[in-house]
Amino acid sequence: MLVNREHPCHGGVCSACARPLGASYVRHVSKQERYCDYGCYRQQTAMDMLWPRIPFEAIAVLTAISSWAWMIQMGALSRSLAEAYLREYDLLTMEGGDG
Repeated sequence: MLVNREHPCHGGVCSACARPLGASYVRHVSKQERYCDYGCYRQQTAMDMLWPRIPFEAIAVLTAISSWAWMIQMGALSRSLAEAYLREYDLLTMEGGDG
């Protein structure tokens, strides 16, 4: 909603760039956010569409899951490398003992 010739009640600043609002500003009705001009409003709404607001808890859970999955893969790799080393060590000791 474009607001003309009306200053905000409490002074107010732009939600995107923090500049003081003048006599004309843009107000997002559902979010109750105010923008100094249409350019700031358009830039902020474009950013909101590109990066939706995901709750911090969801990000923390996804990070924990991906870390856990990485640790499982590294554990399997280290176990495979250790088994290969032990097999090779057994072969070397058997060949050395026979000769």
